[in-house]
Amino acid sequence: MRKSKIICIDIETTGLDRNNDEILQISIINGRGKTLYNSYIKPEYKTEWKEAEAIHKISWDCVKYAPGILAEKRKIDKILRKAKLIIGYNHKGFDLPFLAAKGIDTAVKAQIYDVMLEFSYIAGDYDEKHGNYKWKPLTYCAKYYGYTDYKAHDALEDVRATLYCYFAIQKDRKGRAAARKRKHDKRR
Repeated sequence: MRKSKIICIDIETTGLDRNNDEILQISIINGRGKTLYNSYIKPEYKTEWKEAEAIHKISWDCVKYAPGILAEKRKIDKILRKAKLIIGYNHKGFDLPFLAAKGIDTAVKAQIYDVMLEFSYIAGDYDEKHGNYKWKPLTYCAKYYGYTDYKAHDALEDVRATLYCYFAIQKDRKGRAAARKRKHDKRR
């Protein structure tokens, strides 16, 4: 697949509840690492998000003059529609549903590849209580593959790290073989 048809997406938000929280930053790069979209997003209702701000350092001052999500919808939808493969880190369970809840069209024809889910099988840390392999943070995955010098929880930095990890997984024959075996064994 041509790298120009691959996109990697990440968002930062005011919290984890896609129905009540809002998007603060969206970043999208293509498979070559070219930035296709990177913007802070001004929330419609909230002006404060202390817990999330402590993690990603995005304050009201950072976003108060940024465009709203509806003003950016057309641009983001167009990028998603053109993609053949959409990569992210926990984007199946978080980013894509969050974007959809805010009106972004995520029901596209592209394949979806969640690096976090695949990496959980490579890392191989089984959780007996939940009967599944533990999800690891992006910082863990990035460090595992030697990508350490980046500022986590900035959407643009995170998409760069995620894309790096995606390509590292594609080259990691031993890791992918272990993941296939663990997925097969789990089904039994």
